[in-house]
Amino acid sequence: DDGIQAINIGTGALSITTTGTTTGDTDNGINVVNSSVGTDLTVNAATTTGADDGIKADNYGSGALSITTTGTTTGDAYDGIDAVNSSASTDLTINAATTTGNENGINAVNNGSGALSITTTGTTTGTADDGIVANNSSAGTDLTINAATTTGADEGINADNNGSGALSITTTGTTTGETDDGIVANNSSDGTDLTINAATTTGAGDGIYAYNFGSGALSITTTGTTTGTAYDGIDAYNLSASTDLTINAATTTGADDGIEADNYGSGAL
Repeated sequence: DDGIQAINIGTGALSITTTGTTTGDTDNGINVVNSSVGTDLTVNAATTTGADDGIKADNYGSGALSITTTGTTTGDAYDGIDAVNSSASTDLTINAATTTGNENGINAVNNGSGALSITTTGTTTGTADDGIVANNSSAGTDLTINAATTTGADEGINADNNGSGALSITTTGTTTGETDDGIVANNSSDGTDLTINAATTTGAGDGIYAYNFGSGALSITTTGTTTGTAYDGIDAYNLSASTDLTINAATTTGADDGIEADNYGSGAL
């Protein structure tokens, strides 16, 4: 069963706070559902372990979904943290310490009208899939990721912004994609700027893969080593609707190109 299962069908908010260890021996560590008549969904958790997901949070309410962890969060079969915001909701915010999932470390899907924000201070690991997966729908605004060390069996960080705002990724630790790319960032035509500030990044494919279809600028800054084992160290593409493409890079290595930059935007390269 679940360590904690909470389903809110009331008209108010659902809030859960844990200070010790929470364990779901056969299901999820924490499993929370906020119905469509509810408002906010808030989880503040210490150490959490689930046989399925560590923390599974589904928000159908009219408010925000917020998850904060201060201890280790582990999903033995699926995701460390699996967070979904419905189209009726607003912001989705995750502040996580160390997180491990057998599939993804953190999987965040924002269908709400607000921003998607993920901040990690510990190691985030996706044993079979990605370290961090972030999907912002066309109803959303900004997508922001501030990550420490992140490792995925496929991609380290996979960020897809279909919202009306900017996509921003900042890493302070090592980001690794063991069989695919280290960082993948896609900014749709509904978005504005795409900005990446990365420390050390390694991908089995590309180190950093950034495609900007938004109306703003694409900017990539690296301070550590960036490596693309099979393809490019940095692969950056600006579409015709975009403006400037700027790359400031430290050491960069690719099996094909160290840096490949294609600017079809109206600004400078």
